Amino acid sequence: MKNTNENSLVQVLVGIVLLAAGLYMLSQRVYIHHGWSVIRFGSFNISSGLVTVPLIIGIIRRFYDPKSMAARTLLAVGVIIIIVSLLMSMQISFMRISLFEYILIFGCIGAGCGLLLKNLLKAK
Repeated sequence: MKNTNENSLVQVLVGIVLLAAGLYMLSQRVYIHHGWSVIRFGSFNISSGLVTVPLIIGIIRRFYDPKSMAARTLLAVGVIIIIVSLLMSMQISFMRISLFEYILIFGCIGAGCGLLLKNLLKAK
């Protein structure tokens, strides 16, 4: 019984190491480009300055009436709009890598996930 628990712990640790190594290698091969010029929501084009307007109005309302639910809602919506616009304006591109590096990266990620899922989701 003790041997099974020790084996499971070793497999979980190896899974964590493999997953972390694969994700690290993947993160070293990715470029993220970011632009703040125009954010597109469907067919609407919104300039980056216009995105901050709900946040500014929410801050003004919050100082004018601190207990107002509308001020809190407007402030939260302003922050959410800014976060969403930042995420939508990011462009992710990958560096050129060899097939061996590709297999190594995704092999480590797959093996690490497999070991973790096998040991963390097994019935007790």
